[in-house]
Amino acid sequence: MITPTTLLVLAPVLFVSAPLLFLLRLLSIYLYDEKGFRKYPNENWASGLTPLAYGYENARQPNAYDFHTKRLHNALQTNPVIRIGPNWLSFGRSQAAKDIYGYTSKNVKAGVYDVMSEGGANLNNISEKSVHSARRRTVASSYAPKNIETWEPKVAASILDLKDQIDKRCAGDVVFDGVHWFFLFSVEAAIKIMLRKDMYFLRNGTDHIYFTDEKGKERAVRSIDRFHAVQRAASTVVWDTENMSMWQRLTNTFSRKYADNWQAGKDANAALGSLVKERLQRHENGEELDDPFQPLVGNIKGEDAGVSFKDQVAEVEQAVGAGTDGPAGSITMTIYHLLRNPHSLTKLREELDAALTPQDTIAPWEKVKSLPYLHACIDEALRLSPPVAANLIRRTPPGVSTVIDGEVIPPNTNVSISAYTAHRDPAVFVNPEKYEPERWLAKGSGRLKEMLAVFIPFSAGTRGCIGRNVSALLQMCCVATLVYWYEFELEVEGWEMEFEEWFNLWPLRLPMRVRKREVV
Repeated sequence: MITPTTLLVLAPVLFVSAPLLFLLRLLSIYLYDEKGFRKYPNENWASGLTPLAYGYENARQPNAYDFHTKRLHNALQTNPVIRIGPNWLSFGRSQAAKDIYGYTSKNVKAGVYDVMSEGGANLNNISEKSVHSARRRTVASSYAPKNIETWEPKVAASILDLKDQIDKRCAGDVVFDGVHWFFLFSVEAAIKIMLRKDMYFLRNGTDHIYFTDEKGKERAVRSIDRFHAVQRAASTVVWDTENMSMWQRLTNTFSRKYADNWQAGKDANAALGSLVKERLQRHENGEELDDPFQPLVGNIKGEDAGVSFKDQVAEVEQAVGAGTDGPAGSITMTIYHLLRNPHSLTKLREELDAALTPQDTIAPWEKVKSLPYLHACIDEALRLSPPVAANLIRRTPPGVSTVIDGEVIPPNTNVSISAYTAHRDPAVFVNPEKYEPERWLAKGSGRLKEMLAVFIPFSAGTRGCIGRNVSALLQMCCVATLVYWYEFELEVEGWEMEFEEWFNLWPLRLPMRVRKREVV
């Protein structure tokens, strides 16, 4: 029988020995090297011991120009395969993008997505292929190109409000921060499209969602800030899937910063949950709402979709989160690169001047959707600064080895390549660090086919972003309108973009001066 006295004697021993035993277990796994991964260089000294090594690299952001994916990309130029976790390999050549994410790939989403789905299953985090396919079939029609004519008036109204804010800043020495306003535009448009609700973020200049919580308390939650804050916490510990709940409890208990970031996730969930409840109430009141949320409620036959409230909120969180970071990051970086490359800006203006007229207050989709140089300018910005820049983790199938970029990879291995790296393979993209929209104009060439095969700003294959048509509408119409109607210049000539990276790559600010352009 263990007495209290015995426990007092054993407590110090356990306190010292438990961490030691844990470290010895990790070391034994590393030395045993079941899969032969010690032949690959480690990203850091802990990469062969714990998946938290990847989280550590995410957290290590010494300045706004040095982020994890960039450092890993640089290391991969010397070593084309790097071990970034005990059972995780990152690749440095673009062929890996086709092998890992392509339509013929048998790889599946890794366990980290299962951990994230505990807060609600959505198209991003569902790892089981059959379940993912069923959910995708449920909502696919509502994201099809045919819906653009329904979305466009909503997007145009938000671009008009964006123009109003820009007009107010055209006089004097006022600095216009593109990041702030482009993110407000994107999150407002995403909620409009997903839930048919205008939050008036642009008119108010803020992204606050106001609601009454379950306890009857009036709340005001900054949606973009809270979405981003929880990613800062999750992206450092979620990779250790077996111990994720423990790390969440520990960081929440002993770090005020982590505690605030974890709370941010709850705040964002509560805020969007209130919008989902309102949307469901409108459905119960008999409103016919042809938005991407409707298939999560029921079909045209009146049959219930069988999607839980938790999953409905998760799908909205995913749609709004991706619908904010993706288009906003793309618009920001397109304008930034155009200002840094005046010859490209001039060429785009010539194309827009030929397609639009002064009567086009907002560039209409019908006039801009097929403009080749506009497409090329946006795609080139996405190539250099993909919103989802980090490694998208996949797991090789069980029971059979998989060949990735010529490497024979054992079963059940986590594998990945970042879009940032795939888009910079010099074997595919000549002068990969140069902003060169013309590279996308080589229609019918083998080079263009090669580039498109490894162009993965929103992933690829059956797991590719279902909202790419929404994103294209926001990017094309917004960039075309801004470039046609305004002259922008960087506040400081030669200024370089600053970034923050967690799961996504976020431009931090884009300080510009702006004036109206004479159009004829």
